[in-house]
Amino acid sequence: MADLSLKLTAFEGPLDLLLHLIERDKVDIYDIPIAAVTEQYISYLRSMSEFDMEVASDFLVMAATLLQIKSRMLLPKQSAEGEEEEADPRQQLVEMLVEYRRIKRAAAALADMKQSADMYWQREPMFGNLVERTVAPCTVQQLLKALAGMTTAPDGKPAAFIEPQAYSVQDKMADILQRLQRRPQGFMMNEIFTAGSPAEKVACFLGVLELLKLGLITISQAQRFAPIYIFGKQGQEEANDVS
Repeated sequence: MADLSLKLTAFEGPLDLLLHLIERDKVDIYDIPIAAVTEQYISYLRSMSEFDMEVASDFLVMAATLLQIKSRMLLPKQSAEGEEEEADPRQQLVEMLVEYRRIKRAAAALADMKQSADMYWQREPMFGNLVERTVAPCTVQQLLKALAGMTTAPDGKPAAFIEPQAYSVQDKMADILQRLQRRPQGFMMNEIFTAGSPAEKVACFLGVLELLKLGLITISQAQRFAPIYIFGKQGQEEANDVS
């Protein structure tokens, strides 16, 4: 495919060159001074030291079109009575330039979008290489039998046993608040972990975190590895006043 531009120029075609001349001189595109623009256009073509003759024909055709429009505008206007006034010879050229400018701005916007998109990296699909397989239809009895086989070990014993939760986090939160009511000056945090099963201690710890999140208690530690104290809001204020 031939290169769609003149050598030694950055313009992509005759309309691009015309639009450049109009925008450079800040000319109203709907009222083009055709004589001045034609002279500048032909002067620019003459300044080119080398042409690609396979492409230069488009620029030469535009030059001929500009000269034709210029000559038509120089002719006196003669309109008989009752006849419609002759259309502006520049009208078709203006429509072409307006459409070309719209497409050029759209192309620039698309180029900016592509440049922004190139700054992102898309992760490959996680399951893109999986092979799709068709599962044979199963009855409810077959599904229940398969489920029973998953939950029962080969020796007939249950494969797993989930111990029900014996301690409630909400109950432990209530116990901590009741303890603070009895001891508003606060108490050491390890006091609530001295006894009980691991599950109970976990429930106590989660209760402390939830109370901190709700803003109902505060904790304090003088230094690293020092004992941690739990205070209610009022107890913390009294402790600060004493210190």
